[in-house]
Amino acid sequence: MHLLAQDYRDEFLATPQLIRFEHADGADNKQATLLLKASTLTLKLVVLHASLELILTLIEDNRFLYALKIKDDDQHPCVVWSILENEREKAALLQLTRTGEFPVFLFNELAVNVAWANGQVVPNDGAERLTELATLSDVDYESIKPAAVEFLNHFDSKSASDPNTFVLELCIASEWQAVYSTYVTSRSFASPVGLFHADEGGQQEQIAIWLTDNLDPFHVILSPQIPKDGGTRELTDVLLSYAYGSILIESKALTIFGRSALPSRTKLAKDVSKHLKKATSQLKGAIRSLRGNVLITDSEGVELEVQREAPAHAIALVPELDLIQDQEAFGGEFIRNFMAETGGFVHILDIGELLRIVQAAEMIAERSETITPLMAFDYYLVERAKKTLETGTLCIEVLLRFQEE
Repeated sequence: MHLLAQDYRDEFLATPQLIRFEHADGADNKQATLLLKASTLTLKLVVLHASLELILTLIEDNRFLYALKIKDDDQHPCVVWSILENEREKAALLQLTRTGEFPVFLFNELAVNVAWANGQVVPNDGAERLTELATLSDVDYESIKPAAVEFLNHFDSKSASDPNTFVLELCIASEWQAVYSTYVTSRSFASPVGLFHADEGGQQEQIAIWLTDNLDPFHVILSPQIPKDGGTRELTDVLLSYAYGSILIESKALTIFGRSALPSRTKLAKDVSKHLKKATSQLKGAIRSLRGNVLITDSEGVELEVQREAPAHAIALVPELDLIQDQEAFGGEFIRNFMAETGGFVHILDIGELLRIVQAAEMIAERSETITPLMAFDYYLVERAKKTLETGTLCIEVLLRFQEE
């Protein structure tokens, strides 16, 4: 298990995906490590033996770019990149490329370490020459991103001839070791998270619980129930309700470990589209139950006090927004029809976007003496819904920025 240093933890929580080199305490002394943060879906593809390449190069202003190419799909491989910024990171990189052996630690959307294994590359002295030429300092990622993306989009490792670019095949030399973590919610329930958990759909729901539980104690309910045929059925996967509104989350994960072969992103995209249509239909039904004053209980049968009058937020939670290829199906007409049928707001989020909204709500609440995090979360979702109507699609990412006084 690897615990992130505070500066890396802050960065990992603020960035949807990245890699970093770091020195960690090993069995004998400081050991170079490779840290990868990505979506849970991407991490699953990594542990299912997707081919990996470590790319080292110089781009504009002699900035040292390093990237991990995850060849999970021949047509659309995932690439996670960062810029070398300081001597600490440089020392870890040089040790790693000299020895060729190092542990690889995987972190999910919550910046929680979920797996590790031993990695190997063929030792290479090219990195040392590049670091001697490289500019090391803090970097503005927004300004450097166009150059990085331009290089990565046109880079072909099979025909690379640039003397300032090196490609190292990264082999996983051991079995992946699972790291399990448990969060105790404000209602004293254990919420376990692990990459290899058999219930892949349940794990995405647990991550949603981890993210939303701190917004307001006792107002986040996993698997609320409504009556059906003498028994009960699930209203939605996660329910948040307080004096001024209700938020329903319907989680649609993808089963990865149960497949016989590594799925392509095209196949995964088709699966996501099918799941999304089902999720939005289920959310419409859940809001109808909410408005119809149907009895709602927790999983133990205790009646819940639920806000039913204010417009509800309906969130379809998917593994990755980038997998939604038929975005026009969830455009302005779909949004308006959903609002007309339910009187509520509809959202499509992935875990990374949900994290950003929770973080934004916490920052808004910190700047106010009267607004709670859950009130800020509700407000931010309303503003986000307005933005989806303006842009004509539910598939957007929104960043919160405060103006300096």
